[in-house]
Amino acid sequence: MTDREFREIQLSGKQLVFLFISAVVVAVVIFLLGVAVGRDVRSAADTQSASTEGTETVVPVDPAAQPVQDLAYHDLLTGSGAPAPTPPPTTGEPPTPPAETQPPPPATPPVQAPAPTAVTGDWFLQIGAYSARPAADGVMARLKKLDVPAFVLVPTAGSPDRLFRVRVGPYATRADADRVRVRLEREGLPARIQQR
Repeated sequence: MTDREFREIQLSGKQLVFLFISAVVVAVVIFLLGVAVGRDVRSAADTQSASTEGTETVVPVDPAAQPVQDLAYHDLLTGSGAPAPTPPPTTGEPPTPPAETQPPPPATPPVQAPAPTAVTGDWFLQIGAYSARPAADGVMARLKKLDVPAFVLVPTAGSPDRLFRVRVGPYATRADADRVRVRLEREGLPARIQQR
């Protein structure tokens, strides 16, 4: 063998100890910096929660009232669909039960609002699909305040999905439906155009 093909690195015992101690010092410094940053983040979060502790109210989130989104896989990847709602933060304390328990109000049978008949057409806007009727009625009331012909499609008895769909329309042309869709999106109500 020639010297060009093989080179051996020889370290003395002092050099090995120096490398080991240097590696330990670097690791300890990185650990201490991480602890310092973690304390700053935690103390900032503690001061923020302490400042809002007196004014924050915890509202329980009803998962049945959350809208069911019908997004395509492409929309999920590109993020063009509506973001999933996040529940409000909780304080960790269990909610206190009310002092008096009242019986629930009598259940009223769901009544389907009639579709508007003044305008005929095949184009609709679907605002959302909800598993609870009160959530769908709330969205419909908001649409009515915007002077939009909104109605709720009640699921049929044999329907497997049991969703209350909030729709707007009908419109004679897709262009008419698109104009209303743009207006609703400016109001914070994303809609999807559908044909009958």
